Amino acid sequence: MALVGGLAFFLNLFPGSLLQVLHTRWGLVITQILFIAGPAVLAARWFYIDRRAIVPLRRPNAGALLATLMGTVALNYLLTVAGEWQERIIPTPEPVRQLFQDLFVYRGLADHLLVLVVFAVIPAVCEEILFRGFLQTGLIRLFESAPKGIAVTAFIFAAFHLNPWIFPVVLVLGAFLGFLVYSTGSLVPAIMAHALNNLLSINVAAGVIAPDTPAASAWSIGGSMLLLALALRLLRPPRP
Repeated sequence: MALVGGLAFFLNLFPGSLLQVLHTRWGLVITQILFIAGPAVLAARWFYIDRRAIVPLRRPNAGALLATLMGTVALNYLLTVAGEWQERIIPTPEPVRQLFQDLFVYRGLADHLLVLVVFAVIPAVCEEILFRGFLQTGLIRLFESAPKGIAVTAFIFAAFHLNPWIFPVVLVLGAFLGFLVYSTGSLVPAIMAHALNNLLSINVAAGVIAPDTPAASAWSIGGSMLLLALALRLLRPPRP
């Protein structure tokens, strides 16, 4: 696990960053496929690991999928609120903030759909294979504890993004995604949730969805918390 995680980090940081400087979108696609998902897939072949153990793609039931959608929308809203609050206390440096805003500028429907595929769908698939598939599965076995395995994987996932201003938000998202995989026994809900979370955040950044100052609405915050709690209840993990 340390070898695969370290290799993915190194490849993402150096050749991956260079590719993204040369071409942001195609560089990210290549980085995600070859340098994020690639090491986990190759490790499964090299070490004769059952693919189904690290990429469990069994189809969840309709209730689990509905709870996943509910929980993801609610959590995304709450994390948006938290991000707004954090910006008031520890604002993101202007160059960093402007960089992300420029990536998601709305330039028409076709271009926006491409942005969603590149920055939402592909990272969701590739990152879930590495983090919730390969690393979390191994860490849960190593610690013999699902909470510890999920928490450590979420920490690594947040650190992997190399952005201290979004670390707390990504940490919480990673824990939620880990819970989804553990409770359903499938990577499918986590991929769906990851892609939907990114899609919602990109649409807010691009101005497609109006931010509407979410922190000002106590009712919406309370409603989102109740919706998230309900989703987690419906997704409660199996008893040992």
